[in-house]
Amino acid sequence: MWAVIFLTSGLVLGSAIAFGVESQRMHSVATLTVGALVAANLFLVLDLSHPYLGDIATSSEPLRVAIRYLQ
Repeated sequence: MWAVIFLTSGLVLGSAIAFGVESQRMHSVATLTVGALVAANLFLVLDLSHPYLGDIATSSEPLRVAIRYLQ
């Protein structure tokens, strides 16, 4: 899964770099924006992959109640 995430992130960033814009300043701004968005998405995937750990954590009690109810 991580390989796919990094591959697609690299492809998105690579296409932003390869996309030709006449103004060097606009090209830099677009590439930095896409890079920041990719970095933010990777951070969110990493941070939200463990919902019961960390500073922003949820309780597992509602899930346990639902499992008990379904059994």
